[in-house]
Parts: sequence; structure tokens; C-alpha cells
Amino acid sequence: MMQRLAQWHLQPSLAEARRVRERLTEVLERENAPFISAFQLACAELIVNLSRYPDPPPTKVELLLSRDEQHWWLELKDNGPSFNNFSQLINDPDPLAAAESGMGLKLLAQMFADIRYIPACFREDAQNVMVLRQPLSDQQPTRKTLLVVDDDPSYRAIVTAYLSDRYQVVEAQSVSEAFAQVLTYQPELVICDVQMPDEDGPVLFDKLSHIPDAAHTAFIYLSGSQDSETLSRALSRPIDDFLAKPVTREQLVQTIERVLQRRNYLNQQIRRELEERVTLGLQPSLPEQIPGYRVALRSFNPEPGGGDLVQLQQVGEQSMILMADLMGHGLSAKGYSYALAGYLRGLGAAAFNEQLDLEALFGLLSQSFQSDAVLQETLATLIAVQLDASGQLQWVNAGQPFPLHISQAGVVPIEVEGALPGLGVGNYTSLTMQLKRGERLLIYSDGFLDAGLPVTEALRQAVLASSALPLAAAADQLLALGLSGPASADDTTLILIEKT
Repeated sequence: MMQRLAQWHLQPSLAEARRVRERLTEVLERENAPFISAFQLACAELIVNLSRYPDPPPTKVELLLSRDEQHWWLELKDNGPSFNNFSQLINDPDPLAAAESGMGLKLLAQMFADIRYIPACFREDAQNVMVLRQPLSDQQPTRKTLLVVDDDPSYRAIVTAYLSDRYQVVEAQSVSEAFAQVLTYQPELVICDVQMPDEDGPVLFDKLSHIPDAAHTAFIYLSGSQDSETLSRALSRPIDDFLAKPVTREQLVQTIERVLQRRNYLNQQIRRELEERVTLGLQPSLPEQIPGYRVALRSFNPEPGGGDLVQLQQVGEQSMILMADLMGHGLSAKGYSYALAGYLRGLGAAAFNEQLDLEALFGLLSQSFQSDAVLQETLATLIAVQLDASGQLQWVNAGQPFPLHISQAGVVPIEVEGALPGLGVGNYTSLTMQLKRGERLLIYSDGFLDAGLPVTEALRQAVLASSALPLAAAADQLLALGLSGPASADDTTLILIEKT
């Protein structure tokens, strides 16, 4: 059962972010909660985002801290317009200052076990909700969550008693309440009565089937209805099973286990096939030679998802390499990467063929991230370099780590900066430099070194030492170096370029 620990009503502003963060810290310390710094950052970042991005700004904002048998919960509700764009620069160690400077959901996603945004259009109270969830303990095994939907409180209590020793059970007495609980808790399975006073079980099934995050939820009817028309309508849906009341505990548990095992098997089969197909289309690759340069690309994905994209455009003696890093993990992030790859490929080819400079290209990309319905749901960092065979380079950056220039004089970051696409910034500034014969460039994603971290002296020396090796061997050594670092849980892609 959810226990409400604290609740604050506020107006979104920097001052309110400070005030509520202090009160939140007091409650967390009193409750001996772990992960206090993560909750501090989340509080500051989310409130500051609400003060900056929605237009018009919300007039009603509420922050709630709760705990149930398995998790700590932080929920931010607001009545403003739903919004999609969050910045993700990581520059300041202080949570509030970092939020003010643009630290965003990318860092929060690494800190929390579960983070999601529920737009107001899916909620009866017409409020947007940001939900962050963290396990009570790293040692405590997480139980599967089930939702029991029945208008009879006595029967809900019976079913909950049957199941609560094996699962986390959430209850709802109506379709509208159940719909909200599914969006919040994301249960693995719903056990639903067919016939209820306001809306019937099939209505809940239909509602969930239109929500991507909920459409995969297993669904069992548990009903005592004898109405043939109602039952026929209910069974016309592709549910997982049907049980008639009354049901024994053994029968209910066996049915649940069978349904969950079957769902898990089918999901694994589908995911495996999709991963294989999509991975082939996303695998970063570059030729070993482009006009005037040798190239070595190395990449590593610690899980099936993620999205480091690398694309090459060539016309005559000029080449353009574009690398994008998509925020997210799992197959859904890979799906967005696949869609984004196609968009970037088409736009990049058109811009390059029309001799559009990189500043104009990134301006178009930023506008597209604001206006396109799919790209609005995508958080990405990008960097592009245009290479002339003579050694002249032009750079534009949008949130990626600084590349490294490797020469006999040492290892120097190429400090080219730019805002993430979609944040309302249309103007990008390029940087031009000359690469001499034998000098190298290292372009890398934040799986190698995070954009907010400085290049340490130890890293400089390791990169410099690699320059004595042939290009391919140096790339192998640098990938191994990146995988041994603190950012190795993220996708890692690096491109090593040498002037010939």
C-alpha cells in the first residue's frame, strides 16, 4: 500500500525549487532514505524545467514523496501544457545549479530505476505527471506487480489476500481508477472484473491497447457475470485468460504464473527478432579510407538498446561524418534511433548535395526537433565534421563531448559548443581547423567520456601513447580504455581519423 510521506504545493520558480528541495531533504533524512542526492537533483531539475519550458506556465504544481512495499516514489503534477523537450547538459556538481544550467533527464535516467512522463491527455484530472521510482533497497528482490480491478471491495480483498505474499498487488474499483493505476505502476498483469457499474472490463482493455507503454500488459478476466451478451463482448478481445468466480487461490496463482510465463516467452521471441533486424540497420560503420584520411571506428553496446548513430556523406574530395547519441536504453530507444537515422540520412544527404554549411544544417535539425511529432519525443546529442582532402576541417556540435586533437605537441580538446537540438536555439557556430599529415582526431560518444567531465592528465597520456600505434590498433586500445572507465555502462562509439 502506498504511504504518502510529504506533499508540497508550489509555483514553478528557482526560489521554489530551492525551498521544496530543502523540505524534501529534511523528510528523506528523517526517513533514512538512500539516494538522497538523486531525489534532490530530480526535485530541482523538474521544478526548474516547469518554470522555463511550458507556455503558458502551469498555475498548479504539486510534488509528492511516497513509499510502498518495494519503492520510493517522487511524483510531480502540473496543470500546464504537456511538453517534450528536456535539456541534458551535465556541467555543475551542485544539483540546483546544475538544473539551472540545463542538466536534464539523461542524468536522472541513469540515477533512477524507473522514470516516465504521463501527459495530461491520459489522465482524468487533466494534469501532467512525472514519475520517478527507486527500490527501497538494492538487496530486496523486486516482486511483479499485479492490478486487481473489481467494484466489490470484499472480493478485491480476497484476491489481494490470495496474491500479496507472492506479488505486489495494487487495487482499483473502477475502469477510470484502474487506467490511472496502470499508467503509474505499469503492472505486468491486470485481473479485471467483466461487469462493473460505470464501465465494463472490456473498456479498460480497449483503453490500454491504445497506450504504447501499456498495450503489452497481460490481461485476465475474473468474473461472476452470467450475462451472455456481456461475456461475448468481453471475450471478443484478445485477453490472456478467463476465470469464473469463485476461484481458489491455487487456481488463480497457477493461471497467473502460466500467463506471465507465456507472455515472457512471446515477448522474448518478438524482441529477439526485432533486435536482430534493427541492430543490423544501426550498426555504426565507416570505410577505412576517405579522401585524404584513414579512419578506424569502434563501438560497443552493453545492452540491446541505445542509439549511437554514425553517418558518412561524400561528394568529390569532401566528406561529412555525423555522429548522434540518442538518450535511452532498451528496444524502444533503438526504435527511435532507427527512425532518427533515416531522417538524418535524408536531411544530411540533401544538405550536403546542396552545399549547405554545417551551421545551417544544424539549424534545420534544431527546428525539426521542435516541430516534428516524432522528433519531439527524441532526446539526442549530435556532432558533425566536414573534412576536405587538404586537411581543412569544419565542426559543429550540439551537446556531444569535445573531440580530441592528437599531435606531437600533445592531446588538446577541440572546444566547439552548441545547444541540444529542439531547445529553441536556431543558431550554431562552427569551428574551423587544419589537420596536418600524421595528426589524428578522436571523436567519441559519452560512453567513452561524459560531456560534463574534463580530460584528465592520465587520459591525455593514454591517448597520446596510443598515437604511436597503427590506427586500427590505437582504436582497439582506446575502446578498451573507454570500457574500463566509469561511463562504460553506456553505449560507446569512437572514431579515430588520421590525415594521410
